[in-house]
Amino acid sequence: MKVAILGTGAVGSALGQRLAAKGHDVVFGSRAPQSGRVQELLTRCGASARAGSPREAVTDAEVVVLALPWQAVPAVLAGVGPLDGRVLIDCTNPLRADLSGIEIGHVSSAAEQIAEWAPQAKVVKAFNTASVKAMLDPVFGGSKATMFYCGDDSQAKEIVGQLIADVGFEPVDAGPLSVSRYLEPLAMLYIHLAIRQGWGSNCAFKIVKR
Repeated sequence: MKVAILGTGAVGSALGQRLAAKGHDVVFGSRAPQSGRVQELLTRCGASARAGSPREAVTDAEVVVLALPWQAVPAVLAGVGPLDGRVLIDCTNPLRADLSGIEIGHVSSAAEQIAEWAPQAKVVKAFNTASVKAMLDPVFGGSKATMFYCGDDSQAKEIVGQLIADVGFEPVDAGPLSVSRYLEPLAMLYIHLAIRQGWGSNCAFKIVKR
């Protein structure tokens, strides 16, 4: 698929590398696409990846991955223009600057706010509950880490579920987009365990059932 990744930070870089390795056509949207850091990222991704401005990145994209700090999202979405019919994967978490909690939660979510900012897009929440280390290697002791996702469009969720599997996670459909109200606090739990409880980032969630 043609995948635009808005953001070349740790999350965007990790997802871009994994998706490019699976043969997807990846275009990174960056404020500085010619920078040495972005060019080094393209080298790691291989021939199927390139970079441009955020608006250029989404031009032909079927899927747009939002891998940005929460505070940067409104301006970037406004700058790329309408995302008519595109699948928009929201990887963000509305974190406070000091990581002490989230700015939005319980009665709404970042994903639902993004759906209001980009009403023409098919928003799916995903890739917000795992560390970069887990994204680069989602297999722990031979078992795939779980990646929850949610959204209101069944076709968009099917596409995202396949991309999650391509990255290497076990995809778990958690329901409608409103379930983001649970997934974003779940990311806060992960941060608490990784940082304040001292687990580090080389861990991941796994759901089991019988």
